[in-house]
Amino acid sequence: MTITSTRTGARATGIVAAIVAAAVISATPATAATSATTATTASSVETSVSSLVPIRTEITQGQALWVTGKALKLRNGPSNSNRVKIVAYKGAKVKFTGKRKDRWVQVKVAGTTAWAPRKYFTTDKPKWDAVPVGTLGANLKLRSGPSNDYAVKTTASFGTMGRFTRIERDGWWQVKINGTYAWTPERFLSVGGVFNTDRILDVAHSQVGYREPSWRNNPYNDWIDGNYAWCHVFVEWVFDRADYANGVPYKKHFDAYVSTLRKSGVLDTTPTAGEIKKGDVVLVDWYPYNGPTHTGIVDHVSGDSIYLVEGNTTSGTGDNTRGVFYRKRAMVDIYASYRPSDFAKWRELRVS
Repeated sequence: MTITSTRTGARATGIVAAIVAAAVISATPATAATSATTATTASSVETSVSSLVPIRTEITQGQALWVTGKALKLRNGPSNSNRVKIVAYKGAKVKFTGKRKDRWVQVKVAGTTAWAPRKYFTTDKPKWDAVPVGTLGANLKLRSGPSNDYAVKTTASFGTMGRFTRIERDGWWQVKINGTYAWTPERFLSVGGVFNTDRILDVAHSQVGYREPSWRNNPYNDWIDGNYAWCHVFVEWVFDRADYANGVPYKKHFDAYVSTLRKSGVLDTTPTAGEIKKGDVVLVDWYPYNGPTHTGIVDHVSGDSIYLVEGNTTSGTGDNTRGVFYRKRAMVDIYASYRPSDFAKWRELRVS
């Protein structure tokens, strides 16, 4: 998937197709509020890592240090020409081995010795929230080291919660699950909880058919304490009720919602129908394509049509009452898509 802010030629040349699609897909939802005001979040789920001060004093062998870089690459020698051995995310704990060269220091982390510039460590123990992770495998075997060559230390069923130690090696993450430290590939974990697409869609489906009694008067705006265009608020409400609040931004205004997604770097603005999966969230944009104005949760994909569960939309039958409905959208009108698990990773670790 290409992450970019450039619109594709396919979108530009798809204008004629969009005009035809517009005749079929009726009752386009209203443009979301354009206020740039960023509201306070409805749920406090941000990872709080304190401001980390680089090492300023002498350090001794065996002393604990903490990583200040977002995703620090530690190498097998004291220069950038050496290969990367392990990655430590901001806040990870390491120990100084006593070896140094020029401005580089050698540390031990998760049983591995490696080098990184001294400036990316601090002696000040940071305050942070643990990074929660949920297992995605049905019968996940977690191992004593970062490959299948290591012995199995523990087994976890789908949805078992643990925490990420902020240490990664060769695509494997070290986690603490079932009271033990073990390793598993990142793809078998979701940050911030359990990214359970079936549960998310069950919640979304339970709302289909709701019609608001009056303009912007609905339980979703009540939940966020607002009175706004609420397509994104519905998405936020669904993920909150599905226990995966980390997967989407929590903003009262649509513009702030989109701005946060842009900042996170998770938006794929050149998606193909084959790349979009159920449980993903898309941003919708209609001709003349001036930017996204709507959002919804992907139910399924069929050919070049994306089937969504949407809030603040009409049924498409000619009734202008707004509510929550299934809608079929043309691929040409999909401005961007994102995987909620990618956003949750950014939210917790502040890396794209």
